[in-house]
Formats: sequence, structure tokens, C-alpha cells
Amino acid sequence: MTIDVEGMPNDFPGFGTPSAKKVVDKATNREKLEIDLDKYIEFVDLVTSDPSKDYDSLIKRYEQLHKAGCKIERLDTAASGLVAEAGEFMELVKKIKFQGKEYNADVRDHLMTELGDILWYAAQACIALNLRLEEVLFRNTVKLAARYPEGEFTVTKSENRKEGDR
Repeated sequence: MTIDVEGMPNDFPGFGTPSAKKVVDKATNREKLEIDLDKYIEFVDLVTSDPSKDYDSLIKRYEQLHKAGCKIERLDTAASGLVAEAGEFMELVKKIKFQGKEYNADVRDHLMTELGDILWYAAQACIALNLRLEEVLFRNTVKLAARYPEGEFTVTKSENRKEGDR
């Protein structure tokens, strides 16, 4: 593992100092690190956007987004729900895969229920973005067809994407 201390901004508190270099050296050599958690919390606060930590800034940002035509309340509902429901889906798959949970009709039904919840939140995102679900599926199909022109998955093409391939 290499960590480029030189690439860290020297004007940021703590970076570019001898003590920072010492920590990087320890991490590089896989030695036990002692981290001042209070300083870490300060660092986290310094690199957090104002709307993420200040109510008035958040409300101002919401107003800017609404003026720009963004339905942030729907996007937030969709994003929060997609992550939560995908987590529930993954929890079941994890139990099947790693914990010996029997795969049966009840588990399949439960997975289908969670998948339905995921699609409900995907529909929320479509409403927020003024898209039809068919448009999203079509665009995804075009993207994957361009990535895999032979119509078959390859690790190489999955790992080495062309510029602009999201």
C-alpha cells in the first residue's frame, strides 16, 4: 500500500506536517495507528458541506433545487428507500449464501416482496425525474448493448469501460 503525502493539500490542517508523514509511514508498514478521534471528528466537520450540517443552508439549497425544477423530496424518498429495500433484499441473499438459510417458496416470495418495494422506489425516482420506467429500461439496454456488442458479458469489458460509459 502506498499513500502519497505529497498529493495532500499542505494548507489543510495537519497535512504535509512531519506528524502526518509519520502516520502515513506507519500505515504503509501496517503498524498500529493511534488516531485522535476528537481531531477526526473536527476533520469530518471541516469537510462536510453546509447544507449537510446546517438547517438554514439546507432549506436554502432546497429552495434553489425547487427553482431549478428538481423534485428533491421525491428523489430523497427514492434514494433512501432504494438503499433500505436493497439492503433488506441483500440481507436475505446473504443469509441464503453464507448462513445456511434454506431457499424455498417462502424465501422466494419474501425476495419478490422486497423486489417490489425496490421497484416502487424506482418508480418514485421516475416521477421525480419526469421519466417513464420504460425510458430508463431502454436507456439501460442501449448502454449495456454498447458495452457488450457481442451480446455477452466479459470481465474485461466490465472492468475496462470506454470513456463516458457509466
